This record gives sequence, C-alpha cells and structure tokens, in this order.
Amino acid sequence: MKQHLPLDPYNSIGHPLYQLNESIQRLQEEHVLLKIKLVELYGMAKAIGLNEDAINWIGVLRDLKRKATVFKRELEAHSKWEEEHMFPLITWYFGEEMDQFTLMEQEHELAKQYFNAYFEAVERNSQPVKGPEAHEMASYLLQAFTLLNHHPESVKDC
Repeated sequence: MKQHLPLDPYNSIGHPLYQLNESIQRLQEEHVLLKIKLVELYGMAKAIGLNEDAINWIGVLRDLKRKATVFKRELEAHSKWEEEHMFPLITWYFGEEMDQFTLMEQEHELAKQYFNAYFEAVERNSQPVKGPEAHEMASYLLQAFTLLNHHPESVKDC
C-alpha cells in the first residue's frame, strides 16, 4: 500500500504564506526589471542638453517621452499590483498596516506627477528646443528617478 505524506498547509497553493512567498518573488523580479529600465531612462535624461553643438533637442525629447510613457505604464501596473495584492498579504502576515506602504504610494504618485510634467513640457514645444531648455525639461525625469531610485526593492525594506 502506498503511503501518503501529510500535506503541508504552508506549501499549499491557496495558503496565504504560499501566496506571500510567490508575491515576494514577483516583487523582487519586477523591481529588478523596473530598475534596469529606470537607469536607462536616467542615462538618456541626464545626457539631454549636454551636447552644445545640437541645435534642436525636440526629437530626442520625444523619443525619451515614448520610452518614459512605456515605463510609466509599467510602473502604474506594478503599483496597482502592490496596492491590491502585495500590501494586503504583508498586512495579513504582520497583522497591522505598515506606514511604509503610505510612503511608497506617495512616492509612486509624486513620480507619476514628474513624468506627467515632462510629457506636458515636451507636448507644448513644437519648435526647436535648445540645450538649456531641453535640460530643464529632462530634469522632471531626473526628479522621478531620484524618488524611485530610493524606493524599497524588497519586502525586507518594509
């Protein structure tokens, strides 16, 4: 007769601890991917306005806007998942609402405002944009980077 080992309820797919472990893994993976894209955007934004020979930066600004729009959309999806799925699991595990969540949500919102300010600045300009003005416009993305770069990268930071 085949002997069955008792099921470990903590390794059961429906158990909250299993869900928490899976969610922590997803959180860490998404943070790594978002960080890579954020650093790429930062490098592009930092370089805007530095080449004094460039007469018009509007093409570069628009290209960066397209890439930043994709990143913002991914960030919003990640934020929504954190708020709807991850934060409730952590609250369940620790048994209380953590103040860190409020700070993280505020950072996300402020970063989105910086992205939007950049998008609006680029859209307002249809004529040639010189280096100093382009650099000033890109500074919105640099502010978003500063906020998100210090964003907690794992649950251990909560």
